[in-house]
Amino acid sequence: MKSFFILSIVSCLSAPGVAQKVWKAVSPNNALQIVMTEKEERLTYRVFSGKDEIIKSSGLGIKSSNADFSKGLSFVSAAAKKIAERYTLSTGKQKINHAQGNETTISFKTEDNTPVQIQLRAYNDGVAFRYHFPRVKSSMEIIGEETEFAVPMEGKVWVQNYDLPTQYTPAYEGVYENGIPIGTNAKDAGGWAFPALFQTGQHWLLLTESNLSKDFYGSKLDSNCTNGVYRIAGPQQDEGNGTGTLTAIATGPFSTPWRVIMVGKKLATIVESNLVHHLADANKLGDVSWVKPGRSAWSWWGDHDSSKDFLKQKKFLDLAKEMGWEYSLVDANWDIMEGGTMEELVAYAKTKNIRLILWYNSGGAHNTVSERPRDIMSDPVQRKEEFKKLNRLGIAGIKVDFFQSDKQNMIQLYHDIITDAAKEKIMVNFHGCTLPRGWSRTYPNLVSMEAVRGGENYGWGKEFALKAPELNTIYTFTRNVVGPMDYTPVTFSDYECCKHTTTNAHELALSVVFESGILHFADRAEPYRALDARIKKFLKIVPTTWDETKFIQGEPGKEMVLARRKGAVWYVAGINGENEQKNITLRLPFVQGASYKASLFIDGSHSREIGGNERAWKKGTPVAVNMLPNGGFVLVLQPVK
Repeated sequence: MKSFFILSIVSCLSAPGVAQKVWKAVSPNNALQIVMTEKEERLTYRVFSGKDEIIKSSGLGIKSSNADFSKGLSFVSAAAKKIAERYTLSTGKQKINHAQGNETTISFKTEDNTPVQIQLRAYNDGVAFRYHFPRVKSSMEIIGEETEFAVPMEGKVWVQNYDLPTQYTPAYEGVYENGIPIGTNAKDAGGWAFPALFQTGQHWLLLTESNLSKDFYGSKLDSNCTNGVYRIAGPQQDEGNGTGTLTAIATGPFSTPWRVIMVGKKLATIVESNLVHHLADANKLGDVSWVKPGRSAWSWWGDHDSSKDFLKQKKFLDLAKEMGWEYSLVDANWDIMEGGTMEELVAYAKTKNIRLILWYNSGGAHNTVSERPRDIMSDPVQRKEEFKKLNRLGIAGIKVDFFQSDKQNMIQLYHDIITDAAKEKIMVNFHGCTLPRGWSRTYPNLVSMEAVRGGENYGWGKEFALKAPELNTIYTFTRNVVGPMDYTPVTFSDYECCKHTTTNAHELALSVVFESGILHFADRAEPYRALDARIKKFLKIVPTTWDETKFIQGEPGKEMVLARRKGAVWYVAGINGENEQKNITLRLPFVQGASYKASLFIDGSHSREIGGNERAWKKGTPVAVNMLPNGGFVLVLQPVK
């Protein structure tokens, strides 16, 4: 039996009269291990990459209203098993996934014989752990968690502040800190949001969580992380307009979310990882062949009142038809549309072979936002009837906005919306929402989530416009690693308040660099129609789902260059996050096949010009690319038979 599958239960004396027990899970390649120790009635864990300790001794434990599962537990048993799963994602960076790891489950009980298990998992690209309660008599109220991540202090972290509650927050739309010292405390009581990316020693770490069920709330990191000790924290009282409780109440057997630590000596391990999906529950919907990711027109970015105007919506359906896009999103207040009805708009869309996506306010008592339609998604009876109506109309999907809370009542609402929508074959996109936590594997009709300060902020955010080049690179190493991201990209025109600092080639590259099951092209119709035929052709064919993703080079805040494959075609894209010109040489050793037609889109002579050419390309031939300050490029490699 190989050493990585040996369950290690070691008793020793760390000091006279002090017994210590050790359990661990080791990755299939033997490179990573998570080691849990019981000493002086306390449970701690450490994470090793080879001989390097990358998470130092960190506390474990969880508390309910009537039991303390953080100390004084009696060991019952331990068991190990291999994880070997093969699954397909409807959206994402990798279509076919192979989840291979090792799990150790350690069972304990309290003095009153209440059982609790701690499950450790190790994969080649990270480790994870969670608390599992196999037997709950009626219900259990979780009131706190003792989990820590003690990160070595030598290094930097890329992380955003978790929002303080307001009418529109929390929504995971804070500005990411660009490589601040590890151990820097958050600016306020909101704390730090997941995911958090660390560079420490020779390693990169990304902390997040996965498989958040209806039985728990969404977690974050506490404000105080002195000495690099980051602690799990829960929601704030005022989230969701004060509705919901701060605790989690579960009935029957349940598990907390997986606490996830992605680990790599190279950033490629982080960027390419699908560990969040590996840890999520398998597809619960069965046949999801009706889930059809694709591209969408969207009128709201350039004209916030356009959703109330039938003629303007027809204009964007015309645009979608011209551009070869499958969908058009009708945003807030469509239910008070003037000049025509939704039924008439659906009928017109059918003549164009375009399907509609409709916006909804998630409220409910949990928000005070007046945009409509509202008070439907929060009501189980109305919600189910609405989905039946949408199915009859042939509506493809919904965009549900303004959740403003990670309390358990909102997590339950997310699950309910997704599952009710699936029964009527409706795709779902969440906005003003929480972070992806693997739900797109469990519910493949969840095709995208916002949870990012995205392109809509050009309408009012001067800080965003100035920081956009830097932030765009950071997102590719953080937010978009953990799940689909509806940034609403590829905008070429400007608002008066907030002009682009990215080049047009940078904007074009975002269609490849960012991953989202529905890609909402956000600009006004005129800028797309004004593009030359070559760029239009690219926007007509760029995929939204990928068979494979490869990281090429980059660093958060500086640049990102990656390649994504769809079938036999490779899309290579790069964005420059710094205000300096950069020259890059692409070698692409992973590309199979000998001969390709190469279509290159690069920065032109100025920021608003996209240049480039088409030419033959042979495998192994270097491709030199120049990026302007805040610039970008796209290279499409189409095999030649």
